[in-house]
Amino acid sequence: MTEKWAQRKLIRDHVSILLHIIITTTVLIYPVVVILKCESAVLSGFVLMFIASITWLKLVSFAHTNYDIRVLSQSIEKGATHGSSIDEENIKGPTINSVVYFMLAPTLCYQPSYPRTAFIRKGWVTRQLLKCVVFTGLMGFIIEQYINPIVQNSKHPLKGNFLDAIERVLKLSVPTLYVWLCMFYSFFHLWLNILAELLRFGDREFYKDWWNAKTVEEYWRMWNMVIFSPILKNSYSGLTGNFLPADR
Repeated sequence: MTEKWAQRKLIRDHVSILLHIIITTTVLIYPVVVILKCESAVLSGFVLMFIASITWLKLVSFAHTNYDIRVLSQSIEKGATHGSSIDEENIKGPTINSVVYFMLAPTLCYQPSYPRTAFIRKGWVTRQLLKCVVFTGLMGFIIEQYINPIVQNSKHPLKGNFLDAIERVLKLSVPTLYVWLCMFYSFFHLWLNILAELLRFGDREFYKDWWNAKTVEEYWRMWNMVIFSPILKNSYSGLTGNFLPADR
């Protein structure tokens, strides 16, 4: 609704920005209040905050992209930019369908239209779902059989021996690594691709070959493209375009 008003010039840009700030802040604060008042369990609280964080990132990208679209549309109207070189599909205002699709799609970068596949591969989805169940179960097995016993038998870190604490950490390192790998494969490779297939979402670069990274910096840029892409698009590009010198 805020973007509809801004698109029709019923409200000014600074008013729409203020409304977006209020909405996005509420999305983060309200779940925290619910968790504190209801004394939520750790798992349910984590899931709620995880969903709230994703929603917040999506809303930030939605507001940022639509602001850029309005600026670009105004420059086209004034003749400062040639509209013939711009895809009209990417400068359309938001619709209910586009917003709902974006909120469900496995991406944090909003745009009016996305590349779509021609059809849904039902057999492929079934196989990936089975794999997701298997690896999720494997992850739970490792946690229950190898991680929980070590944690439960450990002393409080401030009360026990420092060498004992190091020993526990070393014992946890291997099973934790396997849990992380199972989590990565289940979520980034299986679940996000399943969701993309069901929505016929075409852009599926959820990660790059981070296992070939030569530096830590390169690794952090490659292992989670779902988060890195909106940071690059909304934060870094905005800073370099508005505040930082062009040669940096």
